[in-house]
Amino acid sequence: MGKVCTRLRDMTRVVSAMILVASILPLAACGMGDGGDAASPAPTATATASTSPSPQPSSTGVPGNNTADNRNWGDSGCDSTKSVRVIIARGTGESVDDGLLNPVASAIADAFPGKVQTTSLDYPATFDLNSVNDGVTALVAMLGGGAQQCPAQKTVLLGFSQGAAVVGDALSDPQYRLNTNGTRDRIPETASRNVLAVVMYGDPRFNGKASYNAGGFDPAKNGMLAPRDVTALSGYARDERIVDYCATNDVICQQGGVEEGHRSYFSDGTREQGVDFVTSRIHASGL
Repeated sequence: MGKVCTRLRDMTRVVSAMILVASILPLAACGMGDGGDAASPAPTATATASTSPSPQPSSTGVPGNNTADNRNWGDSGCDSTKSVRVIIARGTGESVDDGLLNPVASAIADAFPGKVQTTSLDYPATFDLNSVNDGVTALVAMLGGGAQQCPAQKTVLLGFSQGAAVVGDALSDPQYRLNTNGTRDRIPETASRNVLAVVMYGDPRFNGKASYNAGGFDPAKNGMLAPRDVTALSGYARDERIVDYCATNDVICQQGGVEEGHRSYFSDGTREQGVDFVTSRIHASGL
């Protein structure tokens, strides 16, 4: 009975948080013209259609053991002629080609002409209870398939708000995900090694004690959903491949914060910092 009650409480937190995020993001988009950069679509020269890979049933039947490089992950949509793939996981209610992260992806692509493929993850990004898990399922399959179909291609992951929860959970073992009863698939080791950089903004699963945090956050405060275990992304943190931006009083990544904090990424310079982080990682890789 205790487990059932805990699960119900978790579901309630997820729904409440996503409803709040959905109410905030339309206001954020309106604020972009007031001192922030105008939204720009992903670059047409490097963007591909947003396709959702079709995850295949478990080849082993063993939960949490579906990591084989040779399993059928479905078509990832990767372009083997591009050295880097930037994958955007948008926030709740954002459109695929007009959100916080599209200018970030565009700037990265502009820094490496002809070498970058940009893809927006095809997932609901709604306040539906299953939206995060759908995103995690789609991203895990995309990364797994990409490692098979474009093994030389490196990956950059960008996530905002609900999208940050999707990115963080997809890279984590199932036991650390928000929905531990959701997909049990892990990305294969090849896909993990191919992840060159991860940048998250306004993560509802923000943990103030994580070593890879950045921004004006209070380390004594966590996100409005269950904070991610500090060890869940330790491999990416150890290699300095990840940064998680949380603004001062962002209501989503700082419990007790305000809505204005969640809109601040549009104008506080952290998008530019994210671009610098990713481009430095790409330069360091020799690509």
